[in-house]
Amino acid sequence: MKKSTYIFLLAFAFPFSIFAQDKETFNLRSGIGFVPQYTISGGLRFDIDRSLSKTSNQWLIVSPQVYWLTGPRYDHDFTSLKGFGLDVKHKIYMQPETMTPEGFYVQYGAMFQYFSIIDEREYTETYIEDGVEYYGVFYGEINTKLYKFGGNFHLGYQWLIGDKVYFDIYTGAGIRISHNNRNEGFDTWYNNYWVDYGYSGTLLDAGFRVGFYF
Repeated sequence: MKKSTYIFLLAFAFPFSIFAQDKETFNLRSGIGFVPQYTISGGLRFDIDRSLSKTSNQWLIVSPQVYWLTGPRYDHDFTSLKGFGLDVKHKIYMQPETMTPEGFYVQYGAMFQYFSIIDEREYTETYIEDGVEYYGVFYGEINTKLYKFGGNFHLGYQWLIGDKVYFDIYTGAGIRISHNNRNEGFDTWYNNYWVDYGYSGTLLDAGFRVGFYF
């Protein structure tokens, strides 16, 4: 009886042991990239890629950004604009049986940006006269603190040149919610276009990036 039970358990476990042996594992990889289109807004964005699993083609992408510009941009004549941002995305390639980071993929994630903007414009401000609070319209240099939150969903395709250099293009949809320290509710001063610094609403989001793995 014991012998037959042992044979039965061995026969049952054998297919699973073969499956486990056939399941390939991969070394974790990292990469760094550059997103050129951010220079149009006066910014620099770098992408840090990190594979998340040894058995599936999934990646984490962390994208720090810095902004620094003077002069006109998107119909705004800034005295200066400084800022920073961060995107975090989960990227899943549609070829799960390989860890090679190329081909079609889907990705989604969240973003945050902060801007400190100095410019000259008309603005409304309260003042006290004879103990009574009034609203007045003034013109001069003001500093606006702008905060933008949002999320993205992308479909894309990535090419590899050799084993290390990549070229990546993507498109999709997103949402942005922007506030500043001078207006109640959504930002209205820098909200002219999808790419504007204070845009609020849904948008089409697309771009490309280049980089390498190591």
